[in-house]
Amino acid sequence: MPNTTEVAVTNETTHPLFSREVRPMNDWAEFLERWQAAATINEMLGILHSGFTVSLGRRSWGEKEYDRIDRILFYLGVADGWADPLSALRKPGESYETMDYYDADGGKSQKSVSDLRQVVAAKAFDMLCVNVFKKADLTGGGRHGEDFNEDWEAVFTADRLFPAIQSFYRSETDPSIYRREVIIRNLVSRRESSHNEKFAHEFLANLAQFVWGWKEYWANDERKKEMHARLDPAKPWMTEVLIGMDRLDILRKFILILDDQCLARLRGIAFRNILSQYRNNHVKADRKVTTLDEACYVGSRAAWFLKEHELIVREDKRLAAIREAEDRREELNQQIRELSQKK
Repeated sequence: MPNTTEVAVTNETTHPLFSREVRPMNDWAEFLERWQAAATINEMLGILHSGFTVSLGRRSWGEKEYDRIDRILFYLGVADGWADPLSALRKPGESYETMDYYDADGGKSQKSVSDLRQVVAAKAFDMLCVNVFKKADLTGGGRHGEDFNEDWEAVFTADRLFPAIQSFYRSETDPSIYRREVIIRNLVSRRESSHNEKFAHEFLANLAQFVWGWKEYWANDERKKEMHARLDPAKPWMTEVLIGMDRLDILRKFILILDDQCLARLRGIAFRNILSQYRNNHVKADRKVTTLDEACYVGSRAAWFLKEHELIVREDKRLAAIREAEDRREELNQQIRELSQKK
């Protein structure tokens, strides 16, 4: 019968982990050091996977301080371009040479350096989805999770982060050589969304409702001024994002309070549409639409929304005028009754 004490001693002296230091990363500063030192895609993916478990506290006196926004900004920067087509993360003049790459399932493929960059960017985006977009609370209802008990309104409207989110989801011309339409960078349409991407879509939908529906009841005058200065200029951008998401149903909730800038953006989007000779034999050559009706004719969602806006605003004013006239009539009738009762 083997001696259990001897087995334990043998395991202790031969296990490969006993000869190594095993510890968590000390802080975000060390995370950034290891990120910069990573030489292979495998190292980069592993470091990115652990980023939201690293302390933001300082390890030593005099070390730079980091906060939640620093971490989100880092991941936004790395994730930018994750969904770009045709290896858009290739540097000018860079070689198209490929190398063997094995994915998490062991599948082998040939990838160029720009393709590998996109794999890393996609990993950063996935980490954003599950650690930020999924857990962010812009409704005031509260979400649970470590480090997610603070005021998300303040986090996402901070002057350091809000512009970065707008830049991450900025409108640009599709870099594909086959298309020249305006798209929203880093946004994939709902039909193609993965599980993680749906967290990003939900976040953007909630952000849109926050941008138009922010309540100023409890804010002091300085906070009101600050929030309006930040949110109001963002509404045209948010309008374009909602078009890209096919979520005009959200904008419809605020249709009576849309400002001129949002309406101008919608008109601009509508007039990007093309009357194509290929799809319509009534035109001799492809051209852009010249009227809102033509934009509706080719199926522009922005154009139809503008038509709906025009109708709703007109009918709202008409019904308001009727109500006002009815109120005046009731007031006059009351005056007549009072005068009639006088002797």
